[in-house]
Amino acid sequence: MYKNILVINLAFIGDIVLAVPAVRALHETFPDARITMLTVPLTESIARMNPYLDDVLIYDKKGRDKGILGMLHMARRLRERRFDLAVCMNFAPRGAAVAWLARIPSRFGYDAQHGGFFLTKTAPADRSQPKHEVQNQLDFLRTFDITTCDASLALHIPAQIEHSFREKSKPLGLADRGCLVLCPCGRVRRRSLGAETTAALIHDFSKTEGARPVYLIGSAQDRSFLMQIAQRAALDEHHVLAGTFSLPEIAVLLRDADVLVSVDTGPAHIAQAVHCPVVEIFSTGDPRIWGPRGAHDVVLVEPRDPATGALPATECIESIAEERILTAVQDILRKTAHEKKR
Repeated sequence: MYKNILVINLAFIGDIVLAVPAVRALHETFPDARITMLTVPLTESIARMNPYLDDVLIYDKKGRDKGILGMLHMARRLRERRFDLAVCMNFAPRGAAVAWLARIPSRFGYDAQHGGFFLTKTAPADRSQPKHEVQNQLDFLRTFDITTCDASLALHIPAQIEHSFREKSKPLGLADRGCLVLCPCGRVRRRSLGAETTAALIHDFSKTEGARPVYLIGSAQDRSFLMQIAQRAALDEHHVLAGTFSLPEIAVLLRDADVLVSVDTGPAHIAQAVHCPVVEIFSTGDPRIWGPRGAHDVVLVEPRDPATGALPATECIESIAEERILTAVQDILRKTAHEKKR
């Protein structure tokens, strides 16, 4: 029976949110174990919101822990923690190599990219049949008899995050509850919604019955682009929240929002974990793997090849008109309002 487990997940924000059921499976299978996650600086704050983790460690693979020497330094730190099981959640072999260097006695992971050399037990890296990423992770763990019946997402919002969000919100005149949040910026250009489409959506939504305040979210690097949208839509600059809040504080904003309209990026996954309905717009990603699963969530994407799931070789996200997005938002608001009355 394992007592000190290390989960290694060195991927992006969405991957960390979608790993909550996998960590729950570890917690339920080994209820007396201490569970720690090793992740990258970008995702540390979100990992700390996983209710089934006891601790989070940082692998700064592009900074302090860069290169072979950095990997050896990281392995030495892990060795001091005396983990008895490492679960490597990524296909890339870096995590498996670090676990091997750290001399963790049991090392589970994927037989992918030659990473199996560093592992004591492997699962096949077969993704030929598209399944949601949560299910992919649970199937991976089932190979090692690690299971759960609960595939739901969850994030714990600490009281200090609630407080810091409220303090930052005061000078912005942020609505306490009931708003539409837009996240048009993806990690790459093809994943981003155009300024013209986003501005038109804001303009059209403002004219609808029961319109809510609209807020734009993104990173500090997205601010210039989001300000362009705000100017086109005649939206007050205080409604541009670019780098204003930390990721955990964004979770509070989304929890209290009526709807999030987002491209395929981190906040869309955070919204699902705090039960905010999502209209998610896909370009290069596959919604069968990365899409939302809530009762009221809506996926907008251009038609794909039914056999492969491939998209047309175009800037397809630009062809999704604001009318389609607005209709999806209105449908969600109508359904959730009806449920509140029941």
